Amino acid sequence: MDSNERSKVIAFDTLFCTNHIQMLKIILSYMDNQTQKSMAVYIKFLELNYTIEFLKKHPYSLCGCMEKESSPDIFKMCSELLPYCTENEKKQLEQIRGIFQGMEMYREMSKTMDLMKDFIPDMSEFTNAASSESEQASDSAGSFDMMNLLMNMLTPEQKQMYEMFGGNHHAE
Repeated sequence: MDSNERSKVIAFDTLFCTNHIQMLKIILSYMDNQTQKSMAVYIKFLELNYTIEFLKKHPYSLCGCMEKESSPDIFKMCSELLPYCTENEKKQLEQIRGIFQGMEMYREMSKTMDLMKDFIPDMSEFTNAASSESEQASDSAGSFDMMNLLMNMLTPEQKQMYEMFGGNHHAE
């Protein structure tokens, strides 16, 4: 966990705690087992009570306790959550990251295809001219498809992810 992640947790905890509650947390380690259990519940009660009272008095947003993210970054958020996750939760977060990466790749591919369509509306004229000059005219040369060219540049995993997010309608 880096210092920025730790700072977010500390800032939140500091905002909703008082010096007296912090002092009780220190004293907790000097108590016997049974008293520690009761005191731990009491400390959490004090923190909850203080939080409720604080929010009643200060109804504005909590951005003062930590830096607000300018735009949501799912990849950064997942990375920040990982140190607090169980192994199963880490796997689930990685799956979520993979899904969002796939969606991002799909968006980028779609943008690229839209740009290609605007700049090169019909590549068949170009390929027909090139094929007739080289005297290798064939049916497949005249039906050049920019999408097939781009799809051939992808790895099998990238192709699968692209098609999973609805990209297969371009390949037809």
